[in-house]
Amino acid sequence: MYKLFDLQRLSMENGPGLRTTLFFSGCPLRCAWCHNPEGQSYNPVLMYFPSRCIQCAACEHVCPVDAISYDPETGPTIDRGLCTDCGDCAAVCPTDSLIMSARLYSLEEIMHTILRDRLFFDRSQGGVTFSGGEPLAQNMKNLEKLMKAIKEERINLAIDTCGDVSPSSIQTASRYADSFLYDFKHLDPEKHKEFTGFSNERIINNLIWLSDNDMDIHIRIPVIPGFNGCDEDLASMAEWLADNVKASTISLLPYHRFGSDKYDRIGIPDRKKLFEPPSAEVMEEALEIFKSKGLQQAQIGGAILVAV
Repeated sequence: MYKLFDLQRLSMENGPGLRTTLFFSGCPLRCAWCHNPEGQSYNPVLMYFPSRCIQCAACEHVCPVDAISYDPETGPTIDRGLCTDCGDCAAVCPTDSLIMSARLYSLEEIMHTILRDRLFFDRSQGGVTFSGGEPLAQNMKNLEKLMKAIKEERINLAIDTCGDVSPSSIQTASRYADSFLYDFKHLDPEKHKEFTGFSNERIINNLIWLSDNDMDIHIRIPVIPGFNGCDEDLASMAEWLADNVKASTISLLPYHRFGSDKYDRIGIPDRKKLFEPPSAEVMEEALEIFKSKGLQQAQIGGAILVAV
């Protein structure tokens, strides 16, 4: 079984062509700007959407640890210190005001969904993308079964990874993946640790290994003022990539605040950190920096165009 917090069909920014993207639960990093905090936990967490609540009181008495207090006018209040994320309240909620962030999928269920989209893959040179969370932080024996099933159907497979995984996981995935969408956030290990919780040592080592082994790599750089958006940081990243990595594309992704309300929904508003989105001028300057270092494959945005 596979824990997914989302399964998107006909995506256009998760690899070449039209993609079916599987978002796996669990990530080793805690990026301060994370747009999918519900995907950080390896287990499903309870999410609350107050605007959907119809004050039906179905959840009032089902919680086995009394983590829910109910007000007839405003609906439930969740004591996150008591909540065990068992899902009993979500199971009885008729409007999905209370839902679990992820659910289990069988290999057969995933493959059934994927194969429904084969026509779109064939016509757009698309395929399947593993994302997350972090797909390579899963049980690799289990993940390898899914990768093998996809490749047996001759479907293109892309791995969207933060890179902070074991070398053996990267090497296993390389036997099946047609391409890697590789996050590259900062060159400075201390600043990387300050904003993500971990150094970038494994990320850099795994990226070099993929490049040395001639894997198809698409670099993805979130441009975040206050973290890596200054000219000095961008230039150092561009110079390092030019010297060390053979990348097919380099996508400069402007930071946005979409999804910031998810922190409230999963009960961790204290971890919500908002940065200023970069202006169009900042993004154009960033692109010029990368191109000035000889990286003509750099672009603004994550779409990977293919000749059809």
